[in-house]
This record gives sequence, C-alpha cells and structure tokens, in this order.
Amino acid sequence: MQTLADEIRRHQRLYYVDHQPEISDPDFDRLLAELQDLEAAHPGLAAPDSPTRSVGSDLDSEFPKFQHTIPVLSLGNTYNADEALEWARKTAKDPDVVINVQWKVDGATLVLYYEKGALVRAVTRGSGQVGDDVTANALTIRNVPHKLTKPETVAVRGEVYMTFADFERFNEAYGSIYANPRNLAAGSLKHKKSRETAKRPLRYVAFEGHLQSGKTARDQDVLARLAGLGLPVSPDNASVALKDLAASLASFEARRRKVDMPIDGLVLKIDDLALRAELGFTAASPRWATALKFEPEVAETIVRDIEVFTGRTGRVTPRAALEPVKLAGTTVSYATLHNADYIEKLGVRIGSRVRVSKRGEIIPAVEAVVDPGPGKKYRFPKNCPSCKTALTRSDQAADWICPNPHCPDKTLNRIVFFAQRKQMDIAGLGEKVCEILYQAGFIQSIADIYELYKRRAELEAIEGFGEKSVAQFLDGIEKSKAREFRFVLPALGLREVGPAATEILIENGYDSIDKIIALAHRDDAFETLTKTKGEIKGVGEVGADELLARFREPEFLALLKRSGAKKGRAPDAALPPPEALGVKAASLNKLIEHGFDTSAKLLELATRSDVVKFLKGTQGIHGIGERTANLIIEQFRDPGVLDLIERLRAAGLQLAAQASPRKAAADQIFAGQTWCVTGSFENFKPRDLAMEEVKLRGGKAVGSVSANTSHLLAGEGAGSKLEKARSLGAIIVSEAEFLTLIGRS
Repeated sequence: MQTLADEIRRHQRLYYVDHQPEISDPDFDRLLAELQDLEAAHPGLAAPDSPTRSVGSDLDSEFPKFQHTIPVLSLGNTYNADEALEWARKTAKDPDVVINVQWKVDGATLVLYYEKGALVRAVTRGSGQVGDDVTANALTIRNVPHKLTKPETVAVRGEVYMTFADFERFNEAYGSIYANPRNLAAGSLKHKKSRETAKRPLRYVAFEGHLQSGKTARDQDVLARLAGLGLPVSPDNASVALKDLAASLASFEARRRKVDMPIDGLVLKIDDLALRAELGFTAASPRWATALKFEPEVAETIVRDIEVFTGRTGRVTPRAALEPVKLAGTTVSYATLHNADYIEKLGVRIGSRVRVSKRGEIIPAVEAVVDPGPGKKYRFPKNCPSCKTALTRSDQAADWICPNPHCPDKTLNRIVFFAQRKQMDIAGLGEKVCEILYQAGFIQSIADIYELYKRRAELEAIEGFGEKSVAQFLDGIEKSKAREFRFVLPALGLREVGPAATEILIENGYDSIDKIIALAHRDDAFETLTKTKGEIKGVGEVGADELLARFREPEFLALLKRSGAKKGRAPDAALPPPEALGVKAASLNKLIEHGFDTSAKLLELATRSDVVKFLKGTQGIHGIGERTANLIIEQFRDPGVLDLIERLRAAGLQLAAQASPRKAAADQIFAGQTWCVTGSFENFKPRDLAMEEVKLRGGKAVGSVSANTSHLLAGEGAGSKLEKARSLGAIIVSEAEFLTLIGRS
C-alpha cells in the first residue's frame, strides 16, 4: 500500500507541479481506486496522509503560500453518461431537483479573492488548503477584472486556460516547443516573471463563487451575480431538472468537438445550496458534485520511424511514423514532433513508446515519452532532405530552415498550399494533381498555374487525366481570379503573412499589395509597423496610462503651477510627495530618475503635445511584432516575390481589397476613432458583431483600453475596462446609444 501511495504522489507532482504527466487521467484514477479498495479492506493500514484523503498539489517552493478561506477540493469521477445519471439519481432523488452542468475546462485552477471589489490575491489550488500566491501573474490575464463593478467581497474559483487557436498561434511563434494548452497555461501561471506571463494568451473562466453579502439560494444565481460583477462566466452553463439531465448531457456531448478550449469532461452540481449543505463533503471531494470524464483524446503507441520534410517556408519539420492507433475516432499513423529541440527535450527515439494526443482541431502530436526504448539517440539532419542544402538556424529560433529559394519541396508545397480550399480554393487542383504537374514540369511556381490553359491538349494527354478532370481544374483556376485579396495575400505562403496578419494590415489601411510594397520600401517601415517603447523606462503601460489620466486633470496642472510658484520656493525645488500629487510613488520615482524632478519640469512634460508618445512610445500596428515586421519588409523587397506579384497581377488576380457594398453605403461616422468593447449585449451576440459595425463605419476596433482608445462600448456586466476607460477620458457609449448612432434604434 505504501508503494502504491508513493507512486500516486509521484504522479500528482508530475501533473500539478512539473506539468509533465506520464499517465492518462483514467490510468491515474485506476491507481487511486486501487488504493481506496485496499484501504477499505485494511483500514488499519491506511496512512493519515494518504493521497485518497487529499487533492493533488501544485505547490511551488518559490511562491508565497496562502491558506484558502474556501474549500478547494477535487471531484469524484464518472466515465460515461449512465454512471453520471446514476450518481445524479442517487444524490438528487427527486426528479425535479435541478442539476447544473458545466464544461470541465482542462486548465489550471485559480482562486481570486476580492475585497470591497478590488482583487487582493490570486492563489493556485495547491494542496486544497494552502496554495501559491500568484497575484502578479494573475493580474496579467486579460479578462480577469482588477476591480469588480460593485464593491463586493467574494472568493471566486475558476480555471485558467488557453484556447486552441491562441495556443497554436503562440506555439508557432515560439517554435512549437509546447506540448498542449493545459501544460502551457499551468506553466505560465507559475512563471517567475509576470512580464513573461503577460505575453501568453491566458484566459479565465469562473465556475464557483463564495459571496460575503446577500443571500442566494441557487448556484445558478451565484454565477449570474459573478457575471454581473464583471467576472467571465461560461455562456454554455445549463441548469436542468434531473428528469431532463440525459438530454442535456447528450446536447453537451454533441457540441464538445466544436469547443475551442481544452475540456476533458463535464461537471454536474446540485443547484440548491441548502441541499448541498445537507449532503456535505467527503475527506477529498463534495458529495453534491461529480465529474463526467470524456474518453481522453490521448493514446500510447510505438514510434516506427522519425521522418523530416521541408515545408513551403523552408522550415524543416520532423514527424513520428507510428504504429497505427485509434484516437478521437480516427486511426492515427503520424504525429508531429515540432522541431529538433522538442525531440531533444522529450528524448524521442525510433522504437520509443510515446503518448500521442489530438486535442480539439490540433493535428496529432507526440506529447510525452513513456519508455525511450533501446534505440540510439536521434540526430537531426544537417542538410535539407529535399535539396541537400545545409540547413541554417538563427540564435533565437527553434526551427532549422532550408535557405535554398529553389528547393523542390519548398516550391511544390507552396503550390499545394496556394491551391487549397482555405487559400485560393481551386477545385480539382489537389495535392496529388499538383505533384504530378510539378514533376512533369507544367508548374514550377504559383504563377505558372495561370498559364496552364495554354497547354490544355498536353494536360489531357497525361495518364490518368482526361478532358473532364482537366476542365475541372482549369475552371477552378479561372474562378480563383475572383478570390478576394484577403485570401490572395496569405495564399502566397510568405512567412508570417497569414490570414491574421493580412486582416491587421487591411484594417490599418494597407489594403492593397501596392500599399504594402510601398510601406516595405520606406525608410521608417519598421517603426511604422511596430510598437516602440516610451522614453521613461520602467513605468509600464498601466503606469503610463495612469499618469496620462492624471496629466489631463485641470486640478493636477493647477497643483503643479501652485507648487512651483510658492513664495520663496526655488525653481528647482523638489516635487511634492506622490500622495499630494495623486500619483503612485513608483511612477513618480521613475519620472524623477529621468530628470523630471521639479514641478516646473513635470508641468512641462504634462502639457507636451507628444506626451503620449513620450510615455508610451509609438503604437505601430497592433498585432504586428518585430519578427513579423522584419519579414514583411524583407519579403516585399525581395525581387523574386515582386516578380511573382507582377505575374499574378497580369493573370488578373485581386491584389487590392474591395470595399463591400454595405461598407461603401455606410456613413463613415467612426473614421479616426478607436473603439473597444466590454460586457454583454442584447443585440450583439457575440459582441464582436458590434465591432464589425464600428469597422464598417470607418472606425478601428481594439481588444484593450489604452490612452489611444476614444470610445468604449459598455454592455451589461462591464468589467475593469469600463473603469480604465473612464480614468483615461474615453467616451462611454451604451448599447442603446450605439444602436442610435448606427441607425438601428
């Protein structure tokens, strides 16, 4: 029993602390169940600190500890709908008792403690009694409100997670070194530097609240109050009578594949809080809740071989050829290994037994090595597998790159990519057809696709082709000429110029290939594309926003004038203390360090026309980082790229965005304005639809409030953005006012 208990503790540490689990959740649960059975049979041998009596721990010795004021326990598990329904019937008994059903988000538990509406502490689950204080990191999570909409004192339990889309973008930018969203989210929450945590696209969802004021009889009402306070609550939560629970579980099951966040099951909870109190707790879990665990999209298999191939950008990517294994309803024979560093980190070899995952829409990936096997350590090739050119890698990059612009695999993969449905959507020109045409010499570049009509007779003579198949792809090629610019630009396969970057460029006025080329050739192209830091180092964006808000207040300027003009006070006399000025001491000290150490000098700074740029730097184009900016400039100056563009122009492709008829007809009433949105709305679900109305009328939509935000559209349950917008002097617009502005009142 002791050996089994020690093994369970080891797996708890691997999961909660190291974020590198070696076994699946069901396997862990089986070990725990085995120990529970042994302890039931031999109660005298059960240790007082048995893992069956506690939750797993994520405690880290380097973080301050905090004792939770609410129970932070784990849940019992069921593994199919029948088991879940049986639990509900035994627990609720009455068919009219309401059960709350929620997604079980696969992230990292975080408890937020608010006092009088202010976030004072954010703590990990830890041992269930004591957790790690990670407040500095939690403050960087974009949808965690620093202040609630009301001065409530409340403890909120929720989950920190990362959507699959955000994970893919972030992982791609960092060389695909992370195995899955859950591990990255948990690791980010425990990062030693909060500025690094701030770079990760973390999100938070609240699923439990303990309010100090006001009596609430039902859990669903608690969650509604949390949402009203500005906390993020899942819109998918359902409250159903026991008699309707089976249909609700089936509904959740039907939607699970479409959810863009890691989920590993459902949580079922009794809604009636009085009934919960009667049911109480076991040593490790509440009796009034359970989890319905989904079949994990993880499987174990053997690596038969490690293959590498060169993609359209020159990136050389390894993949594992696997013993075929069933995973998420499909047979998987290959899984990505991301890059050389990832192979090194995991220790993957030919013959290794590995754990493979397929989470959400992510392609299968090797997550962990279960048994390295007897094979030799894998050596990543030094030359391109296609053209044998020596591979290169910059100091900061994780990927090895083939630098040969004429590499056969790069060329073929660019052609295949260009023709795919998500790009130019050329019917009949699939991967196999592209490969045949490339090998036969008909297509040697993207532009050659639009010359194929000249060789129709030759094409029809190719074995396996014929009039019908040739007619199909020639017709598809012709139709692709009408494809919008927002598809054409990313279809070129240029590095870092995908759909997201294309939309950003178009939104910021670079809505044609000629404008982008002109920008790339400007001397200030890099500065125009990227955000630069302000002159005052160490203030930070939040501190700069607070200073700018204070600088705009007439009483602050009057205070500086009075302070500098007091009788007998020298012009270079020291500034009043921070509490008298109404600014934070840390920010004031930074200003003093940079020479703004008198009232006169600070008044001069506060009234400068370029004070925003001085404190915050240039905004650049939101969403374009330094790496992307450099690649845009480099590629749109490349003679080969420019020649390709001219050939596509001659072929008749759309190289400029066309204003939609609806946009052309809309009055550009928001031109020159920058809008942000917060809260929920009756007429805009999702609320991004409201920002589409802003862009339709010439405005710019941003995801966060800053000194450059001119308007905030505030709906029900508006969070910390509302308070920040008010402090910065932005115009606050209600839903009713917005509807009037756009003519939909």
